[in-house]
Amino acid sequence: MANQFLSQLRKEHRGVMAILNQLQDGDGNKGELFSKLKQELVPHLKAEEKAFYPALMEKEGAREDTLEAFEEHHVTELLFKEIEKLPQTDERWNAKVKVLKELVNHHIKEEEHSVFKVAKEELEEDQFPAILKNFEKEKEKVRKRL
Repeated sequence: MANQFLSQLRKEHRGVMAILNQLQDGDGNKGELFSKLKQELVPHLKAEEKAFYPALMEKEGAREDTLEAFEEHHVTELLFKEIEKLPQTDERWNAKVKVLKELVNHHIKEEEHSVFKVAKEELEEDQFPAILKNFEKEKEKVRKRL
C-alpha cells in the first residue's frame, strides 16, 4: 500500500510540474494555466500536510525531513499567493512563476528521494491505507473551498 500512495504522489507531482512548464514556456493562456495549477497544487499541499506529514512527525527518524517539507510548503504558498495577486502583465509575474517552478521542483526531488524513503522505513505498511484515504478526502475538502 505504501507504493500505491507514493505512486499517487509521484503522479500528482508530474502533473503539477507539467503545468508549471507550460506556464513558464508560455504554452497557453496564463490565467487558465494558473487556475489549473491552483486546482492541482493547493489541494495536494494541504492534503500532504493533513494526511501524510503528521504520521511522519511522530517518527523521530522522519522529523527533520518532514519539518523541512512543511517549510517548503509554506514558502510555496506565500509565493503562490503573491503571484495570484500580481497582474499577469506585470514584468515580475514570469520571474515569480520561474522561482515557483524551481521551488516546487526542488521540493519534489527532496520529497521523492528523502521523505518517501524515510516514510517506507519509519511507517508501518498498515498505516498507508488510512493515509491514502485521508489524503484523498483532504484534497476534496480543499478543492471545494477554492
